[in-house]
Amino acid sequence: MPLSDDIPEWKALRDTLSDLVARAGAAAAAVIDESNNIWCAWPVAPTVLPLAARFAEREMAARSGPPLRRGGRLRVARPAAPPEDSYLAESFGGIYMLVLWFKGPFDADFQRARLRRELPRIEAQTVALPPPDGPEAGEGAARMRVP
Repeated sequence: MPLSDDIPEWKALRDTLSDLVARAGAAAAAVIDESNNIWCAWPVAPTVLPLAARFAEREMAARSGPPLRRGGRLRVARPAAPPEDSYLAESFGGIYMLVLWFKGPFDADFQRARLRRELPRIEAQTVALPPPDGPEAGEGAARMRVP
């Protein structure tokens, strides 16, 4: 079964992202893994799909450090003016990134502090997700954390 509102863990993560977007004055938020798979987003795709693709191209493809699952970290703030993408991202849990997109420039220090306060709850909710293809597919997001 795909992740949806029928899955309480997914709904809780989606609601957390929705609340974060509202409080941060952001345009969108998503939990993305290092392969650019979107685990959860607000607003729900298709709005986030092109943003995530551009984020992966700009930030992930150009990375020169170790991959996230091998101890690499991603921490980036790009408070750009339109038409450029404006975003803040922080890695967590070994392979995941929380990305907030804004409609224009933002206070990077203030928004980073907000994002970091939310990361423990978002990480717990992410690893609690069941596997999107059903229980026989593995152990959900927590399974993906094992190298």
